[in-house]
Amino acid sequence: MSNNKYEVLGTQILELVGGKDNVSSLTNCVTRLRFNLKDQSLVDQNKIKALSGVMGCQFSSGQFQIIIGPDVKKVLNVIAPQIDGKAKNVGKEPEKEKLTIKNVFSKILTNFTACITPALPVIICAGMLKLIAVIVGPIMLGLIAADSGIYTILSFAGDAGFYFLPIYLGYTSAKHFKTSVFIGMLLGAILVHPSLMSIVLEGGSLDFLGLPVTLVNYSSSVLPIVLIVWVMSYVRRFIDHIMPEMLKMILVDVLTVVIMLPIALCVLGPLGSILSTYITSAFLAIHSVLGPLGIGLIAALYLPLILTGMHHAVNLAAIVTMTSMGYDNVIFVAAAAAILSVLGSNLAFIIKAKKAENRSLGITATIMQAVGGIVEPTLFGIYLPYKKIFVAQSIGAFTGATVMGFLGCKMYALMGSNIFVLAGFLGEESNNFIYACIGCAIAIIVAFILTFILGFDENQEVIEE
Repeated sequence: MSNNKYEVLGTQILELVGGKDNVSSLTNCVTRLRFNLKDQSLVDQNKIKALSGVMGCQFSSGQFQIIIGPDVKKVLNVIAPQIDGKAKNVGKEPEKEKLTIKNVFSKILTNFTACITPALPVIICAGMLKLIAVIVGPIMLGLIAADSGIYTILSFAGDAGFYFLPIYLGYTSAKHFKTSVFIGMLLGAILVHPSLMSIVLEGGSLDFLGLPVTLVNYSSSVLPIVLIVWVMSYVRRFIDHIMPEMLKMILVDVLTVVIMLPIALCVLGPLGSILSTYITSAFLAIHSVLGPLGIGLIAALYLPLILTGMHHAVNLAAIVTMTSMGYDNVIFVAAAAAILSVLGSNLAFIIKAKKAENRSLGITATIMQAVGGIVEPTLFGIYLPYKKIFVAQSIGAFTGATVMGFLGCKMYALMGSNIFVLAGFLGEESNNFIYACIGCAIAIIVAFILTFILGFDENQEVIEE
């Protein structure tokens, strides 16, 4: 925004909160204006939400908060002179709400979202590069050959956005947890270093000061680096606190990384892999006990697994089954319903969204999913900020997959994670493909309808600081 826009926005906000005489005090944090008001009934929230430059607003902890984003101080500097010095406490954080059992999960998810959302442009850009390669390459239009330079470059440029995700998230997580962004990036780079990756691929062994390192492929992973940087923020803060000033530049970061290496490679990093093993066993047990309903439950939980990167182990178990039996009738059946239900929830999101940027995000995410099989923009850009849509998608996936389970659907071949996934159901049984189409159509329709019924608030469902 230009300076004139800041002045206009600040003036409009002050008028819509009841004028300067209604303001007791004004503070700010990283992205928000925080008003203490004499009469909260004078606030016109709907008009404030509609202002260009306002990302949302809400009453919280006795304050009226307006989400501006990184430009919050520029807007505050317009308002402050008009309220006769009542913004003298600018920059002080209000007293934080006490942690309760009820809001622990919400706090965890909110922090997780805050670490991932800033990396969304990289994910979308990389996804678009891969999508272009899919469309013009041999998979669809066949305009360029698989061994051509342009196809190769587009492919590895797109892959780079996902492969090095731990590095990008090392940066965004460090910013969120208010620690060194460069050390956060370094820890992310360590996870995807070629030497470590080669040991993983070769099935070798590794230890650190006698501690065994569980070898995991961290490329494209999300959860490990977020956990690692979160713990690192406390470790570095402690070292910085006790270190003599003259030694800080030399030792703080070195000691932080040395301490974090065994914690990251022996504990936090492998945690996702260990959980994946147990989840795979649990999924197979669920199916053996619940039958078709178990397939539905797996479908409902499939995208949350992708979100944390734990789906790889589950998929591997399904590939083993497919190799030995010639088909899979559990995991990949559930995955197909989960993948296609995304299209239903996204379509409803596009139709209901009032903000142009959300409609644009919805269209982009839908095309990437439908054609390119890239679900990350939907997960990080839509489902995490607007959790009700995630619920709608999960119910849609559960319903469709359960129907497919009762109809005995089998997937005979892996055909990607886009609309072409249905081709994998073509096989010996003539009705199998028709049944799969019916189940996936149900998943799409239910997710679409529920997104409309549950709805989502583009202004209220924002990331808390």
